[in-house]
Amino acid sequence: MPFRFAATMVGAALVGALSHATVSGQAITRRQQPPRLTVAVEPPAAPVAIGQSAALSIRITPNPGVHVYAPGNKDYIPVVVTVTPTEGLAMQAPAFPKAEDFFFGPLAETVKAYSKSFVVTVPLRAESSLRSHVATASIADLPVSGTVSYQACDEKVCFPPQSASFEGRLQVRVKGH
Repeated sequence: MPFRFAATMVGAALVGALSHATVSGQAITRRQQPPRLTVAVEPPAAPVAIGQSAALSIRITPNPGVHVYAPGNKDYIPVVVTVTPTEGLAMQAPAFPKAEDFFFGPLAETVKAYSKSFVVTVPLRAESSLRSHVATASIADLPVSGTVSYQACDEKVCFPPQSASFEGRLQVRVKGH
């Protein structure tokens, strides 16, 4: 691992450790990091039928001048999408789009990263068990939520890892399919 990257990681770990430390009896609190990306849920345009496969889209947009690392880079913290399980929906692992080659000057390395808006898709299937949870409605409006964990960097420094929550709705046609 390159020294500067290791120093950055040690610095980030030290900041995390100091968030609960005390010095001379005075508590040290870590300042809340500003979000360095936005997250939006983009459900399928039409309701999903029972037994049908579809994909939930999670749009992630890094702030200008910021990048996040794609999965698969050795020694880097990648962006991770975690979807909270929803009863009646079988979800598969998120699929990430192809990342761009990013040259990180301070370490003189080229890595896979995202610096522009990108969409992570989560394949899902509406299960027949949903019918028993919906009394009379023909369309079930299901909550979908989760988190995006990431470490954002700019052209000079990587910031401490953080996460962003997301929430959305998914419509499932439970009757008349």
